[in-house]
Amino acid sequence: MASDREITLGDVGRTIWRGKWYIVIAAVVGAAIGLLFTLTSTTQYTASAKVYLGQATTMMGNLAQTAGTNPLTAATILQGDVVVDAVAEKTGLTRSQVNSGTDISVPRAPGTTSTNQPAIATITARTANTDTSIALANAYAEVALAGANSGYARVQQTLENQVRVATADVAALRAQANRGGGSQSAIISQLASLRTDLATAQLQLARVQQIEAPAVVSLAKSAASSSSSSNRMRTAIIGGLIGLLLGTVVALIVGGTRRRGASAT
Repeated sequence: MASDREITLGDVGRTIWRGKWYIVIAAVVGAAIGLLFTLTSTTQYTASAKVYLGQATTMMGNLAQTAGTNPLTAATILQGDVVVDAVAEKTGLTRSQVNSGTDISVPRAPGTTSTNQPAIATITARTANTDTSIALANAYAEVALAGANSGYARVQQTLENQVRVATADVAALRAQANRGGGSQSAIISQLASLRTDLATAQLQLARVQQIEAPAVVSLAKSAASSSSSSNRMRTAIIGGLIGLLLGTVVALIVGGTRRRGASAT
């Protein structure tokens, strides 16, 4: 007569213990398969570079976002045809090689909104040659920086022109005041206004240079190999853990089948 006794944790533990050899064998086989995979697969070399894409600001100094600096859209733009073609020309690779060999990520900082945070792009290059991976990551970073700088340069040039014009106006009016021509009170009032405009333009230029300016954070100096001992060990451990889980499932299935057979008799 079949038993309807409820299965306890103790029963599960005893079942697993009785099937321990299934677990051990599966773990060893999984680790061996993982290690064999790393020995037979093509070695990949990974290099990475980081680029600060800049941070646009409003005339009032508040942070703003453009499509090229918003973390939600910047990665898509950096993977566009214009950028990929420029990188391909710079490295001598094909567009397909550039696309398949690179990964672009612009992560959002935890706890921040998508419109008020700096955007730092991480370019990861992965190819079968260490020098190619380094060159690809760095070339991509340089192209990304050039693209980010195109908009920033126009803003900086405009502000520099404002500072230059305001400086010249202040100097001319000061010279007029020293000569004593015209109404001195009107000249002094106008000079104060021009100095305020000059100070405002200088502050805006300093803010842009400190906050908005894109820059290379780091370039690739070396490339990590997928066949390194640490990577092989990691893959073998993952394979062993997968085998451990599968072996445990097999042990529970076999133990449950045996238990049901014994109960039926």
